[in-house]
Amino acid sequence: MQSPADLYLEGSDQHRGWFHSSLLESCGTRGRAPYKGVLTHGFVLDEQGRKMSKSLGNVVAPQKVIEQNGADILRLWVVSSDYYDDLRIGPEIIKRQSDHYRRIRNTLRYLLGAGEGFDAKKEGLAAEEMPELDRWVLHRLTELDKLVRAKTERYDFHAIFTHIHDFCNGDLSAFYFDIRKDTLYCDSPASIERRACRTVMDETLRCLISWIAPILCFTADEAWMAYRGDETDSIHLHEYAKTQDGWHDEALGQKWAAIRKLRSEITTALEAARNEGLIGGSLSADIRVTTSTTTAALLEGIDLADLCITSSAALMAAGDTPTKIEVARATGGKCARCWKQFSEIPADSDTHYARCADVVAQQGAG
Repeated sequence: MQSPADLYLEGSDQHRGWFHSSLLESCGTRGRAPYKGVLTHGFVLDEQGRKMSKSLGNVVAPQKVIEQNGADILRLWVVSSDYYDDLRIGPEIIKRQSDHYRRIRNTLRYLLGAGEGFDAKKEGLAAEEMPELDRWVLHRLTELDKLVRAKTERYDFHAIFTHIHDFCNGDLSAFYFDIRKDTLYCDSPASIERRACRTVMDETLRCLISWIAPILCFTADEAWMAYRGDETDSIHLHEYAKTQDGWHDEALGQKWAAIRKLRSEITTALEAARNEGLIGGSLSADIRVTTSTTTAALLEGIDLADLCITSSAALMAAGDTPTKIEVARATGGKCARCWKQFSEIPADSDTHYARCADVVAQQGAG
């Protein structure tokens, strides 16, 4: 073994055992510690916190977990556990890890599907050409990139998993994907908004696969080969994906944190209206938002209806007034393509609104 080793890895009982005896012998014979670092973990217990034993019948064999759920689920349990303390494992805990795994896997699948056929040379956009929402995602990628690299250096895998999972669940699925699905599905392929969306999704997929590669080895490799279209190019032949310094924009990050807070209030109001039977889905709603001048200024140049996934929206600024949200049923007929309601469309008609009609005509001409 090369000395000094980069890392000694053992349970806390080895502070007075292997860690200590190795230190004494190496210092006595070589004048230096035998390791550069020591990582101490707790012991594996059952779900009730009891020591595993055959007499209790609570032994969880790794081979059985792998056979039933796959190796990546077991690896995810390891990385999501706080190894500084004792670790618990059992059927319910494994089930929760399977749910977390599906969230990450489904995010990868969505990005792969949305990016099918993407050609960065023809379709890609630089960050400065994109709408703010898409630039905000690029900013988040720089924040996560810095965090993942720093936590990797400190072997803090639990924090890496938590931040990646929260990013997939909160920032992407519940926010960015939700807002941009209309752009992705209904805009013209040549539109700036759709090109920006596909560019951001391509960059996000590239980063996500590389970040999860040390954790979900098989899933990352499968996703990378599908992304690259080359079964000989493994993600494990690459390092972490790099983000661009120009993507980082602290002011933009703070601005969109405030916008997300306002959107959350609007979403709550929409859900209350839906529960009361006033509207169906959010696309059947027309909203009127009265808020402070400061908050209204944040939304300058941003389509509030697109942001909140409603058919129409109006924004009024009124000094320092608290935010007031009024929800009404949208009038007019529903576009047969994007499902938004417009007064220009007759009720119960099977027609397209102007944007969708133009895209359909372009596609038909093509």
